[in-house]
Amino acid sequence: MHIANPKKMNILLILEVLKKHSDENNKLSQRDIVDLLEREYNISVDRHTLKRNLDNLLDFHCGVEYAGRKKEYGDPGGWYFEREITDAEMRMLIDGLVFSKYIPYSECKRLIKKLEKLSSIDFISSQDIPENRPENKEIFLNIEELLHAISSGKKAAFNYLHYGVDKKPNLTLSKSGEPRRYIVSPYEIVISNGHYYLIGIPDWVDRIYHFRLNSICNTEVLRSEKRRSLKEIPGYENGLDLAKYMKEHPYMMSSGESVRVKFCLEKHAIGQVLDWFGKDVQFSDESEEKVSAVITVNENAMLYWALQYGLYVEVLEPESLREKLRNAVAKMTEKYK
Repeated sequence: MHIANPKKMNILLILEVLKKHSDENNKLSQRDIVDLLEREYNISVDRHTLKRNLDNLLDFHCGVEYAGRKKEYGDPGGWYFEREITDAEMRMLIDGLVFSKYIPYSECKRLIKKLEKLSSIDFISSQDIPENRPENKEIFLNIEELLHAISSGKKAAFNYLHYGVDKKPNLTLSKSGEPRRYIVSPYEIVISNGHYYLIGIPDWVDRIYHFRLNSICNTEVLRSEKRRSLKEIPGYENGLDLAKYMKEHPYMMSSGESVRVKFCLEKHAIGQVLDWFGKDVQFSDESEEKVSAVITVNENAMLYWALQYGLYVEVLEPESLREKLRNAVAKMTEKYK
């Protein structure tokens, strides 16, 4: 790389070398830095100039640090860039992108490259991005618009997509055959089971709905329309307790009320129960192999959860849920006869 007036750029290039090639576990000596400057930027820096610039960077508190040699640990010491995000934290962030189900392939690659720039050149994410991802490239624009609507207390309007057997997104149509326009009072954006959802109240009903963000398109903030108050909605007179709400809606089902559910489970499944419903679960009647549990949860979501874990769980109360499970199991039995 050719640099005009390299002497004026010395301090910036030294900082760039430290950012690219060093961290707390990979320190650079002054000789290392001189060699890298010459190899990557074709500039020569004498020892005194280098030391002066390094000391200035240290005084600027811009992330450059110096550690002395530690013989007992075999650490040679040297100069390094102190990163705000460790390699382990970086890996977790990248894995979150790779295994998300709502970020398009190209956007996922772009974000991972941005994150990797925050780490040293030695960091390798080594994750292949699945290519069979959603095609809605408007997702980040939709998030920006919806966040603006939420923060400003306004309604939002959007179209909604559904998939057919052609595996392509198609606009949901109204009864008249025109693209249906949804007008919604938005309250929260959440992630559940790897998907992004908008929690909001549509104009046509008096209850909360969930909308998949990767199915939303053509979003706009209705700046002249104030969003509806949650106090209008039965059960939400005191607002939305999001942590409680998410525990009660493990599958983000929009319909059905939250009810008190008592069930019996095999003890090896306790971890699964805690993963889904958190530590608010109340356990009782413990035996050597089984234990009873009580939770408050959306009834329809619990129906699907109990079917998923039906080999290890039996719902005891309420009777209405037991009846739904009996009917569902009977239909499944009939199919597999």
